Amino acid sequence: MNTTLIPSRAAVGKYSDRYVASFPIALPADQIDLRQWFAEMTETDYTSYSPAHIAMNSYEKDGVLLTTNVENIGTDQIVQHYTMEYNAKDHLLLHSTQSDVYIMKFVPVSVGVPWEMQIRPTSESTCEFICMFGIDFPNALLQKVYAVYGLGGLFLRKHLTKEGIAFARDIEQKFSAKA
Repeated sequence: MNTTLIPSRAAVGKYSDRYVASFPIALPADQIDLRQWFAEMTETDYTSYSPAHIAMNSYEKDGVLLTTNVENIGTDQIVQHYTMEYNAKDHLLLHSTQSDVYIMKFVPVSVGVPWEMQIRPTSESTCEFICMFGIDFPNALLQKVYAVYGLGGLFLRKHLTKEGIAFARDIEQKFSAKA
């Protein structure tokens, strides 16, 4: 996955892993409002993007969008408590500083999880949806253990690909209907 977010707004720590992929959309970039798409996402939408997605809830507090997602990745369940840190029509950054990962669904570990999305034009009539998520480990030992246990990010890359395709398809469908 050679795609990058330009400019990326997610800080990268000493013990961080990042996964980025892009997905084509057959619409002009200026026709898409990523902020609107995310803010209007329902739990039904979220769970339809991947069989790994279990639940989602969003609400605003003091003008800031907060979202909680629950999903299974590999053999682990993760509960992410996101705060929208940056939002523009073509670029979002959500960050969960205290995500709860339940290894084998019962051993809790706390990690940070940034989630960044961007729409970037590829031509006058097409664009790409770029999606990044990562893990910010609290220490080197946990990062090394996860590298072995998580098969070098295999489960995360597979999940990113599956949900990224569904996200792009949904964005294209929703904003084609508004044209």
